[in-house]
Amino acid sequence: MGRWITDLEKHYPATLRLEGVQGKVVLVAMLHENGTLTDVKIAKSSGNTVLDQAAIADVEQGPPIKLSRPLGRPQRPIKFSISYDLKTAR
Repeated sequence: MGRWITDLEKHYPATLRLEGVQGKVVLVAMLHENGTLTDVKIAKSSGNTVLDQAAIADVEQGPPIKLSRPLGRPQRPIKFSISYDLKTAR
């Protein structure tokens, strides 16, 4: 999961870049056996609605997660965070 987050193509909103807005969004989602994430929701806001929505969109549009081992069930909830940092933004 950590590798997936690191490799995730984030779309940092241009207006937030110009304003110097950074933050971390904590998300919850349903992870499926095939590596897809659905039902992505905010568990803890970054404090900026636009950044929160960008995180949800980036996760929903991201590739499936390559699982290192089977889930053992059709799906399971997971919690993770996405950081938007101007120093590391692509």
